[in-house]
Amino acid sequence: MKNVQLDEVGEEIGSIVGEYTLKVNLGIDALLDETADKIIDYIKTHAPRSGGKDPLADSFVKEIYGEGTNRIVIIYSRSKGTLIHLLEFGFRHRSGKQVAAKPFMRPAYDTFTPEMLEDMNEIIKGGK
Repeated sequence: MKNVQLDEVGEEIGSIVGEYTLKVNLGIDALLDETADKIIDYIKTHAPRSGGKDPLADSFVKEIYGEGTNRIVIIYSRSKGTLIHLLEFGFRHRSGKQVAAKPFMRPAYDTFTPEMLEDMNEIIKGGK
């Protein structure tokens, strides 16, 4: 750290905090992107491959809204959104037959979210 005059301490602290904030925001943004990609990869390997030339497993995408602390990453099926809840939770067919659940979205979130939260804590602690 460089020598700072007493009247410049406030500016120096502001500069240090600004650099720290920028590093944390960039680190968290990269972590969110990486985690979203891991979740999509998991879904693609565990979701049903039915659906003709556009299988359900390949229909998942991520969209990013906002910036910095207001950043949101959404993962959804671009073409088969009306079927997801039926596969994820199961359903009763018109004939009365129960179709078992084949969850693939919730396990993906449950697998990668705790790791992401731990990594976020490390980013915040270390300013990386």
